[in-house]
Amino acid sequence: MKDTQANLIIDLGSGYLKCGFPEQPEPVIIPAAFKPPKPDSSTSVFVNLDPGRSAWVFPLENGMLPNDLDLVTRLCSLALEQFPTMNQQHQKLELTLLLFPLSPSDKVTNLCQTVQDALSCLHVEAAVQQVLSWGYWGRKTALIVDIGYTSTFVTPIYRGFLLEEQILPLVTGSFFVSAEIRKLLVHSAETASPELAPYYERLAQTGKAIRVIKQSHCQVFPMAVDDVFEGNIDFSFEKVELPLGPLPWQAPEVLFQPTMLGVGDKGLTEAIVDVLMRVDTTVRAELASNIVLTGGGSMIPGLATRIETDLKTQIPHLTVKVYDLENPLYSSWLGAAKM
Repeated sequence: MKDTQANLIIDLGSGYLKCGFPEQPEPVIIPAAFKPPKPDSSTSVFVNLDPGRSAWVFPLENGMLPNDLDLVTRLCSLALEQFPTMNQQHQKLELTLLLFPLSPSDKVTNLCQTVQDALSCLHVEAAVQQVLSWGYWGRKTALIVDIGYTSTFVTPIYRGFLLEEQILPLVTGSFFVSAEIRKLLVHSAETASPELAPYYERLAQTGKAIRVIKQSHCQVFPMAVDDVFEGNIDFSFEKVELPLGPLPWQAPEVLFQPTMLGVGDKGLTEAIVDVLMRVDTTVRAELASNIVLTGGGSMIPGLATRIETDLKTQIPHLTVKVYDLENPLYSSWLGAAKM
């Protein structure tokens, strides 16, 4: 590290931290959580639905800054540990923290000061993740649909102005897909033959297996999926071919119907329509034609097509276009590095 000040960008996501210097082609990605935890079923109704998630504590759950800002400071410290060349040169370091929208300004100010004091940095500032994704997108107007691990934000930006009053937060995130996969595997174990049932039970309790199914096998069906849909993908587990049936198509449906997990929040399409109907009529058409999906949860194949199909049915009077970003997992980090 040269004997000059350096700017480190830390994207504080709800599932992963993305951190690095602007001159890097892409950030280092590490879990935005601590391990081992002290499991407490009272903290979340989903704690037993995803064994991978229940092995961690997520300070930034549901897209909001926690009251204990020291936890976030610990996350920033973990990010700094990824760059041993910094050694103890924190006094030459400027940190840019990328945060969720709607974070109270006083809490953001306190967080920046807490991190600066704890890590002895030269300066710490904060920016909104979705605004930086918009910067990476490169257009003046966009409706950013940022699907994170434990939260989703539908954020309208019109000609460079953040329409903060119209931002819609959701507790829906890609974790919901993991939870639904486990629920469906448990059901498979209950209905499978005595020979296969133990394997489905093992899958349901194995966080890595659930993650592989979500990341490598799931895809969004072009229309709402019900139990009648017939399809199948074979999944190999301990040298046993297990038919997953329609599970790879059923699980992502929870992003559109959170009630499948007993959650009364809006689904993705409903949330987008809600925001579009709440913004001024003079900006509605331009936003509808510039809907941008980002965040790790947007990487499930078929998601953009499904959302666009649903929206064209629900708001036929508007021209709708949904775009995927090239690097959705760390688009906000790239946007910050670009600016």
